[in-house]
Order: sequence, then structure tokens, then C-alpha cells
Amino acid sequence: MVVTGFFLRGCFSGDEGQIRKQLSDLEELVSFEAGEGNLSSLTKVKRLGGLFTEDVSVEFKGLGVRVRRVNGREQIQQAALAARKQVSGLDAVLYDVTVDLTDDQRSAIVEATGRAKIAGEGRSEVQDFLFTFKRTDEGWLIAEVTTVQALR
Repeated sequence: MVVTGFFLRGCFSGDEGQIRKQLSDLEELVSFEAGEGNLSSLTKVKRLGGLFTEDVSVEFKGLGVRVRRVNGREQIQQAALAARKQVSGLDAVLYDVTVDLTDDQRSAIVEATGRAKIAGEGRSEVQDFLFTFKRTDEGWLIAEVTTVQALR
């Protein structure tokens, strides 16, 4: 147990580690299992909002849907609640994560590939993302998210 705690502190120390911790929290809070209670859902969605700046901008394009924009923490939370009502469960994972801090260490650009698997469906959706993080008084928060059309 001590070794695990030491390992996790080492993985999430420094600016890059803190950003990776935020992404790990994002995976956990976006994911949910069938039968999750309303109180648990509301708690997770509120915590999810705390990962973003107040004026966050999210733009999704691709995956066969029209461009969709979400602006602000409140809309992020509303979209998360709506998604939880539309599907019975979701497993979200980010991988191939690269973190590039700006020279002034006040912001970071993060590239990642996301995989989402909806409970009861046999396939997963894969999408590349570009995150912009900003260092705030609350720590590293996500200020912008866009999807990237990758050549696969």
C-alpha cells in the first residue's frame, strides 16, 4: 500500500503530473455504470464541472454528428446529466496522452485519444482530442477541448 501511494504521488507530482491527474479524474467522472443512483450521478457531475474553467469552451466534431459546442461549466454539467439519461452506462478512457507546457508554465496543450464504450453496445467510439489547460488559483483546469480529425 505504501509503494502504491509513493508511485501515485510520483506519477502526479509537478505540473505535468497534476494535469494527468485531472485527466484521470475526467475519465472517472465521465464514466458511469448502469444503475448508478441519482445522488451519485449528481455528485459526479458537480465534481466534473470543477475540472473546467468557468468559461470553458468544448467543441465536438466528427463521429457522424454535426458540430456541437458547449460553453461554460454549467452547460458541461447539463450535457453530462443528459448523457446519463440517454445511455445506461459509459466507460471512457484517455490514452496516448502528451502534455506540452508553455514556456511561462501558465498553460498547457494536451493531446489525447479517447475511447468511449456505451454499455450494451459491442463497439467503442474512438476520437482524438486537444485540451487546453490553464493554471488557476484552483489548480490546473481545462479551458478548452476540441476534437481532432486524425488520419487513421
